[in-house]
Amino acid sequence: MSDEINEGMVNRCECINKTFAQLKNLGSLEAAIAAGAGQECEGCVPWLKLSFASGEDEIALEDPRLKDYE
Repeated sequence: MSDEINEGMVNRCECINKTFAQLKNLGSLEAAIAAGAGQECEGCVPWLKLSFASGEDEIALEDPRLKDYE
């Protein structure tokens, strides 16, 4: 799997420079947050939550499902 950035897609927590796929390997959203994900700027938190809920590793910047994870 590539860590390549696709324009218009979110696939990582920049605060700790880990992809959502890497964070999901920790086993839970709570474990990812405990490891520092979303703690510095909180910008990725809706995408991180959606990633765990949906199983997707990349989520569109304007995904309409995000409103449910804010």
